[in-house]
Amino acid sequence: MASQAYRLAFVSNSNTIAEVVREYAARQGLRVEIRLATMEKAVPVARQLLDTGTEVILGGGGTGKLLRQRLKRPVITIARSHLDVLRALRKAREQGEHIALTCYDTPPDGMGMLADLLGIRLDIVRFFSTRELRQGIRRAVEAGAQCIVGGGICGEIAATCGCPAVVVTPGVEVIQRALEEAVNIVLSQRREQQEAAWLRGILDSLHEGIIGVDQQGRVVTCNRQAVHLLGADPERTDAAALLRAMDVPQVLRSAETREDSVRQVGGQEFIINARPVVVQGDMEGVVTAFRLSSDIRNIDRKLKERLRRRGFAARYSLEDLVGNSRSMTLLRARAARFAETEAAVLIQGETGTGKELLAHALHLAGARRSQPFVAINCAALPESLLESELFGYAEGAFTGARRGGKDGLFVLAQEGTIFLDEIGDISPLLQVRLLRVLEAREIMRVGGDRVIPVNVRILSSSWKNLAQEVREGRFRADLYYRLTTLCLHMPPLRERREDIPALTSTLLRRHALPPRCFSARGLALLKNYDWPGNIRELDALVRRYALLLSGSEPEDDLLEELLEELRVASLPPATGRAPSSPFVGADRDGETVTDGEPEPDGRSLKAQLERREREIIRRTLEQTGNNRMQAAALLGISTNTLWRKLKMQ
Repeated sequence: MASQAYRLAFVSNSNTIAEVVREYAARQGLRVEIRLATMEKAVPVARQLLDTGTEVILGGGGTGKLLRQRLKRPVITIARSHLDVLRALRKAREQGEHIALTCYDTPPDGMGMLADLLGIRLDIVRFFSTRELRQGIRRAVEAGAQCIVGGGICGEIAATCGCPAVVVTPGVEVIQRALEEAVNIVLSQRREQQEAAWLRGILDSLHEGIIGVDQQGRVVTCNRQAVHLLGADPERTDAAALLRAMDVPQVLRSAETREDSVRQVGGQEFIINARPVVVQGDMEGVVTAFRLSSDIRNIDRKLKERLRRRGFAARYSLEDLVGNSRSMTLLRARAARFAETEAAVLIQGETGTGKELLAHALHLAGARRSQPFVAINCAALPESLLESELFGYAEGAFTGARRGGKDGLFVLAQEGTIFLDEIGDISPLLQVRLLRVLEAREIMRVGGDRVIPVNVRILSSSWKNLAQEVREGRFRADLYYRLTTLCLHMPPLRERREDIPALTSTLLRRHALPPRCFSARGLALLKNYDWPGNIRELDALVRRYALLLSGSEPEDDLLEELLEELRVASLPPATGRAPSSPFVGADRDGETVTDGEPEPDGRSLKAQLERREREIIRRTLEQTGNNRMQAAALLGISTNTLWRKLKMQ
């Protein structure tokens, strides 16, 4: 142990005992500051030592007991043991059989036994001050005491009375135990100070104000932010009114946590959390954390900005709905009116017509345009995965669940819009959970036990006829009514052929393709095709055509060849003669249909078409080596539609 490691001081009125302590401490490599003081001056001397950095005070005999009573800091008493007293009494017996023993406050037990053992008369001199000690020794001498036994100052007083004295010197074992205890206290205090410093640093680094009160409602701690937010130090001012405004007295009475309470305190609005402090089943007080509600709103704004940077933002406006046909003009006008409301909107239309683009536009045209826009294709995920994606999950909800859980898309879309694409494909279980969201505006994580309020606008879409799905029992009627407060219909491309030139030009610009690669005749050829895959099929053809061009000039023959490939891929197999005037289109549900003579196999037209569709998909997958993305592109449909059709087979 290095002497400078610990700051120890010994306060005593006995120079003899002080020297013994100093010498033993030096042998142990410890430096102990010695301060001699009478009992009347010992307390102020010890306080001055503590104020100047002394870590532990040691006191001798009665002085040590006095310091322990008066100081609020640990004091180590180098108390005399019975063995020390016995040694001193044996030496005093050499002066005579009548001996007086001085004791601060209560005398130690067994003194009568020691007197009988030594065959002496033992008088006890009790004292609480130097004055009482002088008076007691004088009376003992007058009563015939032949020797005084006690501390170092006793010898001085006895000498003035003409009586010999023996100083009780603590043994090595007593001093060693005292020094070891002092060192342990220093180490413990330093650990506590270090932990307190860390805790204070943590509290002062928080953006929340923290106030701790005891059972009586007295403020026992607060951090720097609390003083800043309240404009006053709750530990130094009357904080009763502030605590009442924060519901602290109510929490003290009820011992119940209060979370996210909104309160006006000192003219400012705070979000307040108050929690009881319980130690071994007993309530010790309350810790209150509070923050300006404006700070919470700023954090929410930053989080939403981060979501937008992650891609949770709408990218298309109503101006991106290309086309001047009557149906598109009416659609844009109606969409602009619907965007101004908060009602749920169902967008219906065939696959590839641009339903998601319309959802983007509705969001950007509405009051929530600055909030997140979150989209998910409900047909692309299995039920269990879709549920966790929509509602999130709690930690440990299932094997492989992320530590801490995960927020669902409804939470990520908070204050914004969520777009549920292909809503007609969700399972009955998810229909029930979604209905709950629409009715109660709250969700619960998978495996969670807490309700989370949500405020989102819901847009949905479906290629299916949801009314027919309700009639056939595959879709809940109550959910249907909730989703279809407002409805929009995306017209198929074959019903607005006049928009094809404008759409083609837009697609060329989007893909940075030559702007003049279609001639007037080429555009006419595009208008004469029925586009069962709608704009998605047109987009695929435009890219394929531009990639196969040998230059930047139009090649109508190439375009005719590509269109013929699309027609053949959509026709039934040859029956020995060419079909007359085949017409390829799509019904209201987006299923490919063909006008032509049915095969004479006794089946209905629908059955023949379904069989033909399966055969076409099978051959296309074989042709692309089971690459679904390539197969979908060749067929002019989305990968989601291809996945759905494969699932139905």
